[in-house]
Amino acid sequence: MVQTVNTTVISEFSTVIYATLAGFVVGAVIKLIDRFVNRDKNELQMHVTLRKELREELDVVKSEVQRLQEELDEWKEKYYLQVELTNELKLAILNLNEELNDYKNGTHR
Repeated sequence: MVQTVNTTVISEFSTVIYATLAGFVVGAVIKLIDRFVNRDKNELQMHVTLRKELREELDVVKSEVQRLQEELDEWKEKYYLQVELTNELKLAILNLNEELNDYKNGTHR
């Protein structure tokens, strides 16, 4: 009878050990599944946030490019006005040189 009690106790103890180990294994599997599911959610949220930040940066860069293009257009306009004035001055100098040559040629005769 003692042997049957020992066998029964050992059998129940083995069952408790197996049940405990099974509980740990199931808990670990559930934890892994939870991490996997949450990782996908976290990665999705991270990608959404990153995409939003990139769009905001792109908008800032676009507005900066637009501002620089407008500034470039202003400088181009100023440059071409300056070129036009320079050409007018060169023409005036040529005309004055021609008049001076005519005057020198006329007074020295």
